[in-house]
Amino acid sequence: MIHCFSGMGNSAAVANRLELKLPPNYPAEIWVFPVYSWGVPPVVVKHIEQLDLSGKVCHMVCTCGDDTGNIDRQWRRLVESREGSAGSIFSVRMPNTYVCLPFMDVDSRPVADRKLRDAADRVDNIARSIMSGEIVTDIRRGALPALKSAVIYPAFFRYLMKASKFHSTAACLACGRCIALCPNKNISAGPDGRPQWTENCAFCLRCYHSCKAHAVAYGSQTRKKGQFLHPDFQWLIKKFENFC
Repeated sequence: MIHCFSGMGNSAAVANRLELKLPPNYPAEIWVFPVYSWGVPPVVVKHIEQLDLSGKVCHMVCTCGDDTGNIDRQWRRLVESREGSAGSIFSVRMPNTYVCLPFMDVDSRPVADRKLRDAADRVDNIARSIMSGEIVTDIRRGALPALKSAVIYPAFFRYLMKASKFHSTAACLACGRCIALCPNKNISAGPDGRPQWTENCAFCLRCYHSCKAHAVAYGSQTRKKGQFLHPDFQWLIKKFENFC
C-alpha cells in the first residue's frame, strides 16, 4: 500500500513510479511525502498519530529540493510510537517549490528538468532496494542536519508559518481554482468571491503554485517568485488523493 501526500505533484510522481515498479499487493506500507523544513510534514504526523501500525513495516520515501536533515530519526520515532516497524528510508531530489522565505525560490527550468530526469532512475533503484528486503537508510542529509531537524523544524512551524499571511492580490480573478484544489478544504470564497484562508492549512503551497493569474501571495515573501507544478500534476493529484 502506498500512502501519498503531495502538493504540486512531485511526491505523487514518485509514488506513481514506485507503484509501477513494485509487484502488486506488495506486503509493506510505503509512505511518500515532501520534506517540510527538514522534517515530516505536520499533516502527515497528525495522520499517522491516529493510526494503529502494529505489525506493519513502514518504508519512507521523501522528496526534497536539496537535503533532508535528520528526518529519518523523526520517522522512526513516529512509526514506533504507533507500534509499527520503520523500514527503509530514502530521499529523492525533485524541483524546489518552497518560496515563503526571502532566500528561497523555485529552480530554473533547466535545473528542474534535470532533477525530474534523474528522479526516474533514483526511484527505480529505490524499488529494487525495497524488493530486496534489506533495510537501509539512503537520504541526503546535507550540512548541519541536527540543527536543521531538531531546532529549525519546530521553530519553523511555531513562528514562521502562519496561514493568516496568505492572501489574494489585485490580480485575483475569483475563479475558484485555489478553493477547488486545496487538499485540506482550507480555502473558501469570501463575499466578493475571492479566496479566504483559515488555520486548517497543510502549507503545501498548492494554491500559490496552481494560480494561473499568479494572484496568491504569502505576505510579501512570494513577490516576484516563480511557480512550479509537476508536468503531470492534474492526473497525479487525482490518482493519489491526499490523506490530510
